[in-house]
Amino acid sequence: MKLTIFIGCFNEKATIARAIEEAKSLNIDKEIIVIDNCSTDGTKEILEGLRNDKSIKIIFNPKNMGAGYSACIAVAIAKGDYFYGPGADLEYDMGDVCRMIDKMENEDLDVVLGSRLLNRKNVSRYQLVKERPFWLGTIIATPMINFLYRKEFSDIIGINLIKTDILKKSDCHSSGQALTFELISMLCKRGYKMGEVSISYKPRTHREGKTIRVFDMIPAILAILRVKIFG
Repeated sequence: MKLTIFIGCFNEKATIARAIEEAKSLNIDKEIIVIDNCSTDGTKEILEGLRNDKSIKIIFNPKNMGAGYSACIAVAIAKGDYFYGPGADLEYDMGDVCRMIDKMENEDLDVVLGSRLLNRKNVSRYQLVKERPFWLGTIIATPMINFLYRKEFSDIIGINLIKTDILKKSDCHSSGQALTFELISMLCKRGYKMGEVSISYKPRTHREGKTIRVFDMIPAILAILRVKIFG
């Protein structure tokens, strides 16, 4: 099997059904794993109605364990060669995964980072933060990773495509939003071959349901440093 698509969700009633349909529409050998993190807005009921759909595997966490915890569950049962986790919020165009796979295979890479900023390198960091404050996360974390590991990435926390067997050996510990930061730091430290492609991105506002907050950067930065210092 070529691809595992992981759709983690928490209170995504407005978008979960469409996200699943977009994943199903991809013309590629795939499996779809949906993990609900104890939603309370009706998302769970929508997923309950899809239990008989044999093209998707649905798991319900008994309580909100964090986005990273759900991702680890998905990795443990994933059967695809590559692992892709676009989420349920429709911020990312799932069709971009095909270009990511092409780059992975054409350049013999282990990881392809989907960058939201690769085509915006000439935009000042100040302008980005002024435009949308949540850009602060990658503006802090990406240069930090580049400095620690001598990389030249433009955005480490977009959507990523990673070989599944590498993820199964990753031994990451973060259960929340810090997982991505910990994982990228680990991949860099272990010397895996990594590349970037530009991806489409339609960010939501907090009013529309975006859950990332500025203070999420604290455990994220600590996760990056923990990997660098302690492995």
